[in-house]
Amino acid sequence: MTNKPPLKDLVVILPGILGSVLQKDGKDLWAVSGQAVWQVFTNSEQTFQNLKLGQDDPEAESLGDGIRATALMQDSHLIPGFWKIDGYTKTARLITDNFDVTPGDIYNDPDDKAANFYQFPYDWRRDNRANARILKKLIDKRLKCWREQSGASDAKVILMAHSMGGLVSRYYLEVLEGWQDSRALFTFGTPYRGSLKAIDFLANGYKQMFLDLTEVMRSLTSIYQLLPIYQAININGEYHRIAEIDNLPNVNKLKAQDALAFHREIEAAVEQHLKDERYLNSFVTVPISGVQQPTLQSAALIDGKLIASEDLPEVLRNRSDLGDGDGTVPKVSAIPIERSENLDNFFIAEQHGGLQNQAQVLENILNTLRFSQFNLGAVRGSEPQTGISLSLDDLYLADEAITLRAKLIGLPDSTTKLKANIQAVSHEQSTLTLDFVEQEKEWMLAIADLQPGLYRVTVQTENTTEQSPTPVHDLFEVVRTGV
Repeated sequence: MTNKPPLKDLVVILPGILGSVLQKDGKDLWAVSGQAVWQVFTNSEQTFQNLKLGQDDPEAESLGDGIRATALMQDSHLIPGFWKIDGYTKTARLITDNFDVTPGDIYNDPDDKAANFYQFPYDWRRDNRANARILKKLIDKRLKCWREQSGASDAKVILMAHSMGGLVSRYYLEVLEGWQDSRALFTFGTPYRGSLKAIDFLANGYKQMFLDLTEVMRSLTSIYQLLPIYQAININGEYHRIAEIDNLPNVNKLKAQDALAFHREIEAAVEQHLKDERYLNSFVTVPISGVQQPTLQSAALIDGKLIASEDLPEVLRNRSDLGDGDGTVPKVSAIPIERSENLDNFFIAEQHGGLQNQAQVLENILNTLRFSQFNLGAVRGSEPQTGISLSLDDLYLADEAITLRAKLIGLPDSTTKLKANIQAVSHEQSTLTLDFVEQEKEWMLAIADLQPGLYRVTVQTENTTEQSPTPVHDLFEVVRTGV
């Protein structure tokens, strides 16, 4: 017997880029969940190179290269300097632990199996249009079956999407008209207007110590669709959109233009839907955005080299309140264009990779689903009054100190102290609790003698009250010397 309340609707969780396991012929090509990347890479360099994408047809359900997505990365995974995600287990358990739902396999279940909780792994290398079309085909089939067999003829879809998964969802909802069967879209750190990290990797390559994925990254359609769509590139004092610039190093202009067109398709569809009373009264988008973390905002082309920085572009120069983000997605990008003037957007001081697991965020969503499933607009927040801003590197050598820097936002430094909990992810090791030391206007912590592996860090105030900032979470890796 279960005391969990039933959930009438059908829930689908979508991961971000790199967040799905990719296989070929039953063997993993991409599966770094819960492991230190250097350990995986020592045995898999050629496997990684097999991820390079050739031709990509947004209309095609399959590329014919035998690569397919099989599961979400449930545990923490860090691709140093590029993307780090603290897994999707907590996001899934929010649903399964609190509601009576029937889990299913969205790809492989029999057509007559009625289920209402799915995860949607997808080939994150590809055009988001293609994955949105696959999502629509699967949802149309699964929702029809659920409505018929559960008796909930008015059941709809609730999408919970992290990062780029939100772009897949938006194309499904807006361009492919999926909103008519949907109740809500929750997005965690989705780059609605792009991320500067994407252009940095395209222009300057991706090589971190032992790991070189430059050719793979530059081949991906999805990377182009993560490019900033606003005027973010400074050339001789004037700011331009990437799709409008000739001769950016290692950037294919045609691909950049097509990526911008992808975003414009969504914008045009939204503009039409906002005139439809049914859309306004039956569907809601809830963007959940991380803020108060150091985040790249613009880039300058100098002597043929692109240099990314935290400087705001000219169009935002007078908006210092927009000068941060979640460490990956700028604040200005984490809100859909049509919601730019809304006062009920949800902001929280957290890093990009931890938003989908953040306790306060999940509690807010849970309460809404539990008590007000039919009024999902009740999920709202405001700019956090206090916060912790955390800076650290992704990779450290085993013989160097791990240095963490933090700032308290909206809270006098002298009123509290900061501490860090260091938890091993890739191996067994006791959790460390260490105190930061205040130095001028920052809090500093240096950690020595950590064995190689992947670690999760949680930074919080020593004493907690209702006014205390929420803890901030991140990942880092200690690399064995000589790899």
